[in-house]
Amino acid sequence: MDRVAVGRWLSLALVPLGVWLSVGGPGASGALGAPVALFGLVGFGLSGRLFDPDAAPSRSAIDGRAADLFQVGAALLAFAFLTVVLGRFESPSAVIASLRSPGPLALVAIVAGTFLGGGLAALTHRWGRLRAVSQTGRFRAIGGAATFGTYLALLVAAPSAAFLYAAVYALSRLIALFRLPPSSQW
Repeated sequence: MDRVAVGRWLSLALVPLGVWLSVGGPGASGALGAPVALFGLVGFGLSGRLFDPDAAPSRSAIDGRAADLFQVGAALLAFAFLTVVLGRFESPSAVIASLRSPGPLALVAIVAGTFLGGGLAALTHRWGRLRAVSQTGRFRAIGGAATFGTYLALLVAAPSAAFLYAAVYALSRLIALFRLPPSSQW
């Protein structure tokens, strides 16, 4: 089975998962149901463009921005899904308290979120050699493992630091996305 077919099947699998979360999911996971199903439908519809390594990249700035924003949204959805699965919720006041008196894990969360979010995108844009390496599946797998592994480790150790990491990751990634040209034009 090729990458496009696998991407279609995995995207399509998100739809029943989203329906199950909406209808029969426990507690807070009900709020994740609609976004999970929506991402499944969008991923299925765009699977030819998202998963085909030989597809010609769109030179349109709008298509590039939409794909980049889709990736950020998917990462945030994955962070939320990990949080629901592990049941590691903390109140917003605990997250705010971690900002007032940051411990070592809060500082790790800020540095890691900045680097893995926008920092890596900026480095990839600036260095041609890193840009060429970043197109490989191995590099993307390592990047995904670092992004979600860091969140998972922080979620287990200190949930407020994990939420801080997710916020800094998303903010730095969005800043990089709107300060740099779309990734399809690199």
